[in-house]
Amino acid sequence: MTADIRQLLGRIHALNGVSLAAVVASDGLLIEGVADAGVEVDPICAVASNGLVMAEAVGREINKGGAIQAILEFDNGVVVLEPLGDDAMVLVVSDRRENLGRIRFLLRQLHEPLSQAVRAI
Repeated sequence: MTADIRQLLGRIHALNGVSLAAVVASDGLLIEGVADAGVEVDPICAVASNGLVMAEAVGREINKGGAIQAILEFDNGVVVLEPLGDDAMVLVVSDRRENLGRIRFLLRQLHEPLSQAVRAI
């Protein structure tokens, strides 16, 4: 089933400026990913999982419920974190902030197929 995940992530990675698209376990370990050459995938995944934990904690603290998506915008890019159930998340790193709408649209389309593929592992 990781081949299915890899194919779905490839659609995200194909967006202009996306340097990493990955499915990450809740403990920060990479399940599957597609990345540009030279991208240090494992350390990014480990740190990104903490970002989603932080977003979940903020949501609980302010009584807004669980995180649907966490978006981190930086001077030179954007990171999108989206839970895929309790045990995994999808991580997208883009060098282009203007891609945020496209990334979010594609994640909306691929959320259920990615979730199903993760459950099948």
